[in-house]
Amino acid sequence: MADVKTLKRFALKVAGALVPFPYQPPEGVLFPCGHAVADVAPLHVKHLCPVPQPAKFQSDLDALCRGLRSLQLPELERLSPERHRKTSPRSFLLSFDDGLRESYEVIAPMLSRQGVPAIFFVNSATIDNKQLMWRHKIGLLIERSRELPGYAPPQLDLRPNERLEDRLRALKSRDESLIDEIAKSIGVDFEGYLRTTRPYLDRDEVLSLSRAGFAVGAHSATHRYFQEMSVKDQKREISTCVEFIRSLGVPCRYFAFPFHDEGVSLAVFDHIRDLGISLSFGTSEAKVDSVTFSYQRFSIEALDSTVPQVLRHLSVKSFLRQASGTEFMRRNA
Repeated sequence: MADVKTLKRFALKVAGALVPFPYQPPEGVLFPCGHAVADVAPLHVKHLCPVPQPAKFQSDLDALCRGLRSLQLPELERLSPERHRKTSPRSFLLSFDDGLRESYEVIAPMLSRQGVPAIFFVNSATIDNKQLMWRHKIGLLIERSRELPGYAPPQLDLRPNERLEDRLRALKSRDESLIDEIAKSIGVDFEGYLRTTRPYLDRDEVLSLSRAGFAVGAHSATHRYFQEMSVKDQKREISTCVEFIRSLGVPCRYFAFPFHDEGVSLAVFDHIRDLGISLSFGTSEAKVDSVTFSYQRFSIEALDSTVPQVLRHLSVKSFLRQASGTEFMRRNA
């Protein structure tokens, strides 16, 4: 029996093929986002998100450039001085999260050849491969679990018929000590992986991206779920990352929340403004934020969808949210 997510994707695909109206984003700007592009998906991300191959990414990039203008970074500063104005898509700006090595080795060269700008959002705790992000640790555990069918780490106490992979995916940043214990029990060497694979950007590569004309934005220090933290800790996660990037001599004017920004209070957005951040980004797709300097991104990583299909799906989501009164994201103080 198909699961709920599969049924939703099918319904969106059917509705997207029939929808007669275009998606209208705030300011007419689309903010597609991704993580990595690679011929072979890196082990630390292959089980967490789709990783398009260069040919697929090039096809998506060509589709965006055919119908839209790539927004130049200085134009970002002029967006939404007072309010969001919805209009048909005219331009786009790509962004990539987590400061993965592929940003420098694969994505940036492809964008440079076509003169397309982008923002690369990085986590300060992983730059220079100082540590492996907790989420990427889970990715490696999932990879290892597939090599050990039937094995159940005693730390998890799996329920009857519960899949180890499902339980691993449900772990959160607060479970990092448990994640490390499981790694020891099933023979996953996180430190060895860091040394041999070096999955993240180093500071020289961050500087090189900036000198090449790309923007480097903050993505929090450790990529934790903000919904698990106090407001004080949320502010610290943002400040630590912003200050680190600026300590490299790189401007930092943009912030992207890890995972999503649902439920984040106005106090945190005030803090973002106080840090001199001009725009922040979430991942709530076709929603419109009540915070005038916050925009919602959407993923173009789906391996089985083209850019026109993704935009039709956004049209469907936008229509449904308008009809149900859930289009606008309201913030609490």
